[in-house]
Amino acid sequence: MKNLLAILIVLFAAQTGFGQQSEMSIAFKNNDYQKVLELCNINLQSDSTDINAILGKGRAYTGLNEFKLAIPYLLKVKDGATANWQTSWALIDLMSAYFSIGEVEKAKDCYNEALKIKGTSNSTSSLKKLGLLFGFDSYFNKWETVEKGNIIFHFQKTSSISSLDNCMKEREIAYSNINDFFSSEMPKKIDFFVWKSNSEAEKILGTSLGFSRPQNCISHNRLNQTTGHEITHCISFWRDKDNVRTRLINEGMGVYFDQTNSNRMVKAKEVASDIKIDIKDMWVNEREYPEQVYYPVAGAWVEVLILYDKVKFLKLSKNQTYENALIIYGDELNTMIEEFNNKVNSLK
Repeated sequence: MKNLLAILIVLFAAQTGFGQQSEMSIAFKNNDYQKVLELCNINLQSDSTDINAILGKGRAYTGLNEFKLAIPYLLKVKDGATANWQTSWALIDLMSAYFSIGEVEKAKDCYNEALKIKGTSNSTSSLKKLGLLFGFDSYFNKWETVEKGNIIFHFQKTSSISSLDNCMKEREIAYSNINDFFSSEMPKKIDFFVWKSNSEAEKILGTSLGFSRPQNCISHNRLNQTTGHEITHCISFWRDKDNVRTRLINEGMGVYFDQTNSNRMVKAKEVASDIKIDIKDMWVNEREYPEQVYYPVAGAWVEVLILYDKVKFLKLSKNQTYENALIIYGDELNTMIEEFNNKVNSLK
């Protein structure tokens, strides 16, 4: 009977451990990093040396953009890993964490070390992707890097920009104008990559320009992009790193702060000639509209919200959902939406 009881206890413990591992995998897949931390802490209470739990905490903090909290855990795994896949992921997340707080040389060291480790197919893919986004890949060896006050510029030497100085000056001014509004505490300077062509970027990065990865303060851009759009994505993100973003408000901010000073309502009316605009529907069904319609309307809507009440808009910028907007603006929100819809859909 005692032997049977011992076997049952072992089986139960194994099943519990397996269940937690499965739960953790699901939590990672769903980007539920708070759940990952909870599960890791449970494991560490019973075994403070559990290397997988330590790695999980480091990776979860990286996912939460708590880079300084992540680093000590990831360093423990780097020094005490029992398998290559653990070392691989620790180095990749260390690279990301160091880069995101501006310690670029340490990030590069982690990248070069990770290249020598045989990780999993997923970690290898992640390393390749981040190496390209961060500009660590050998492809960028011939690019020209110029560091300014708030932005680190990376230019392809073949890029046909008549005046690099003017290009950098305009974007530094844009940065100042935008952050005068948001007052964000940035963790590092923005790494701003300027490509000679969209087709070249698509071939190397596997995606079209322009785009930003604001948690790492990175922006990859076309030559002819507006000066402020992508910079806005990075700055607005760091007003509150725990933000909840929607396409309508996020892209609307990019358009509003693009520094072109264009008539946004006129542009919104132009696209409304082909489709009836309903802001609430665009808010909650954001992927149902093409970019050429969505962006000008979103920019005009953000302008309305900012001119109505800057303080309320700054609250909305942290949690951009329609439901949160109802809490912030109350009944007035639906009145504003109705007035906007009528105005933008008017032929006058």
